[in-house]
Amino acid sequence: MGKESYKITGTVLREQMVDEIRKAARQFAMLYFHFCDVLQKTYGLEKTKEIVRQTVFELAVDRSDQLREKAHKQGKATETKKDFMEVVDLPLCGWIPQWGADHCPYAEVWRTYFDEHPWFKELAPYYCDVIDTTTIENFTKRLSHKLTQNVLLEGESCEREYFVSEEVKKGNYTYGGKEQ
Repeated sequence: MGKESYKITGTVLREQMVDEIRKAARQFAMLYFHFCDVLQKTYGLEKTKEIVRQTVFELAVDRSDQLREKAHKQGKATETKKDFMEVVDLPLCGWIPQWGADHCPYAEVWRTYFDEHPWFKELAPYYCDVIDTTTIENFTKRLSHKLTQNVLLEGESCEREYFVSEEVKKGNYTYGGKEQ
């Protein structure tokens, strides 16, 4: 019996849904920290940044390739942030803006490591920057992105600037090159 033949029925309270999404996000956030921790202990911070950048870049390319394909299958455009948000693959109902700095479940977990592992203050927001920038660059093939505020470092929200990039139009991405 595969998922095609299994019908999901019933309803779930929003509170339970948010809690379950944030549990899954917590597991991912912990995995990312421990992945970085093992690499940092083994190779040092600079080499770890290279490995993490490449890994997250490849994740973002894979993810945004799938989102572009999804958009094209649905007859949707892939040129704007709005186009991206129409096919986004994040469970955004688990990110609660009213919770301020804790709105992001990753940030809520990652900040707990900062006192004991101060080097992680550099790698935690690095994930956000590499994944978000690369995803929008590869999805649109024309826009880039800059984080202007990240709750890992300051503020109660994550803020971004999107802009048309001549480099991205040429296939030159901020954090790496896409294999053809």
